[in-house]
Amino acid sequence: MLATNRHIILSDESLEIDCGNRLPVEIFVVAKLPSGVGKEIVRDGLERQRKHKNFIEEYNEPSAKIANTDWEKGDLTTVYTFGVDEKDLVFHRHAGHRVITAVTGESGAVLKFSSATLDEIKRDPKIFIEKMTIVELPKDAIFVLRFHGEVYHQFCPKNKSFQGFFAISVHTNELGGLDDQILLQKVIQGHASIPLLTEPIPKEVESFFEQKEVRV
Repeated sequence: MLATNRHIILSDESLEIDCGNRLPVEIFVVAKLPSGVGKEIVRDGLERQRKHKNFIEEYNEPSAKIANTDWEKGDLTTVYTFGVDEKDLVFHRHAGHRVITAVTGESGAVLKFSSATLDEIKRDPKIFIEKMTIVELPKDAIFVLRFHGEVYHQFCPKNKSFQGFFAISVHTNELGGLDDQILLQKVIQGHASIPLLTEPIPKEVESFFEQKEVRV
């Protein structure tokens, strides 16, 4: 059985996860809501999002781009909504910096991060587990998450019978870290989406999860 590096229950605190030479993962619980309010916000947000013209759902992540870049005026930011429904998102990473503000539902949510690099994973997949931090967030809470998307991450409902959270995600530079020319052109043309920018975990790690019992 393999154990993760850390498992943290976060309530009224802030947390910083060291990611070596990369920017840290920062999580802030900024407010607690009255009981049941989070459930209604998450439900309503996910329903409204599903009706948006840019709605898309891949990797178990329903999302919609609600504000695009404006290259001519020098605005490189985009704004998305996304949600964690009753399924875990696929463990993934993506180029670029993210600032996320979200509301948890009636059971809370779980955020998982692995600071392992791609080179480390290819050398030894278990390093992915060894460098993982799991954070439990309370129900009916507003939290802010700031991190660089190159850190592998997975967002989950704490209880799969309930919706996890609804979020607004600001991509502070939609071109940040992109080096694939085909992908870059799609983004420049305004066709970016959350799944387009998503890179799931390598097959080595996915197979490792399937073969090993992982204690979190």
